Amino acid sequence: MTIPTTPGLSTDGEERQHDPDPECDVNAPRAWLDSVSQAKRELFAQRLAGRRSESGSPASRIQPMRDRKSVWSNSLSPAEERFWMAYTFEHQSSAYHIPITFRLTGRLDIPALNAALQTVMARHDILRTRYTLLADGELTAVVDEPQAHAFEIVEAQGDLQAFLVECTEAPFDLATGPMLRPVLVRMGEDEYVLHVTVHHIITDGWSIGNLIDELAAVYNAGIQGVAPDLPELTLQYRDHATWQRAQTEMFARQAEYWKQALSGVPRELGLRTDRPRQSRITVPGRSVTVTFSKAPAVELARATRTTVFMVLLAAYSIVLGRHANREDVVVGTPIAGRQDPATEPLMGCFINTLVMRTDLSGEPTFRELLKQVRKWTLRAYENQDVPFQQVADAAIERTGVRSTLIQAWLALQNMHNPALDLAGLVSEDVFVTTDATKFDVTYYITELEKELELEVEYDSSLFNESTMLTFVEEFSSLLEAAAADPDRRLSELPGATR
Repeated sequence: MTIPTTPGLSTDGEERQHDPDPECDVNAPRAWLDSVSQAKRELFAQRLAGRRSESGSPASRIQPMRDRKSVWSNSLSPAEERFWMAYTFEHQSSAYHIPITFRLTGRLDIPALNAALQTVMARHDILRTRYTLLADGELTAVVDEPQAHAFEIVEAQGDLQAFLVECTEAPFDLATGPMLRPVLVRMGEDEYVLHVTVHHIITDGWSIGNLIDELAAVYNAGIQGVAPDLPELTLQYRDHATWQRAQTEMFARQAEYWKQALSGVPRELGLRTDRPRQSRITVPGRSVTVTFSKAPAVELARATRTTVFMVLLAAYSIVLGRHANREDVVVGTPIAGRQDPATEPLMGCFINTLVMRTDLSGEPTFRELLKQVRKWTLRAYENQDVPFQQVADAAIERTGVRSTLIQAWLALQNMHNPALDLAGLVSEDVFVTTDATKFDVTYYITELEKELELEVEYDSSLFNESTMLTFVEEFSSLLEAAAADPDRRLSELPGATR
């Protein structure tokens, strides 16, 4: 499945676009802005917002710990803690398992592949981390020594997709680890399926890209008998976790912003469902994937001096609002959480969740709505560091009631996961379907050269596939109509009679 990344980007989050509006304090030539990829523009906008915030200089925020032991432990990052809690209390839901799967054709050097895996796991402490609940109730992250790791080799038999799903959905023991399970399926002579399941507690979409790139780099160097050209790691994930735990003042300031911004937020989205909502710990999921032209979204972004992500968020919020009969719509979106450049080559779960709130009241035009969405998004970027749980707690404190703050999700990425480029082999990405989800409705959008690929993941206990296809049709039609005339009011756009 598509792995998400950022209020634009989904490598768990991250299509990162620069907003060329003058309010961004950027005076760049229009021709230059048009030539820059949407992903780079969004990244520029996020980092610009980060520099404006009170979080200090991104280049010097995190310091490496000294005197690491061969086996050691420390506190969890907020993201690790959140995923540990969710996984523990949701009966080890496979919604937190991320599959990476490639079909390989050609002569594969299995010892070199295993050596590459060992090298990568030795480089990154997070890949050797497990999570232990101590006798006094303290939860700690334990980093084990590098050990011998190898792909489990199995012979192909029966239904391959069913086997891959079984591998993906098998539960992890967070206390014993490892959080990464590599399997190599021998399909025939010179044909394999490489499958790795990684727990979300140690990874995100960006990290998946790093893992794939490093495996390929070390494998290719190994078969050539040369040293791999890998980026220097000046930090490890535990440095990031330690830094986060020390940011109490900054987090408190940002939480106060969110407390005010989310004043009066609805207790839930309230989408109309095909079946009654039931209390359940794990959420069954299905998905449907469609493609449509990205030209309307790109044209709208240029015409309104916003970004593709902002355009898609506005359209998504309109569709959700109509199906929930609400004018106050909340959508969650991931952000990379890597403002410090030294974290970019690392693996680990850095992503954070941002809350995007859209006010559909007052009969705005689509252009006017986009102006509001842009303002909210930039302020969200400025206050992106505080862990989502503190944001949710602040919202609950403000309203005095417990709410389901996020029931809809939007993640935009500017490309599919990178290919596993192994020398002498043809690599093909394999899609593995899992039957679990975290939200009522999730839009995973991949920006291709001329199209947008939209994977809609949904709670199949609530919705029929036909309902989700209706969502998609309205979403696409709305974008086309708004691109033709951004000054049309929302009630004049397709689907308004719902």
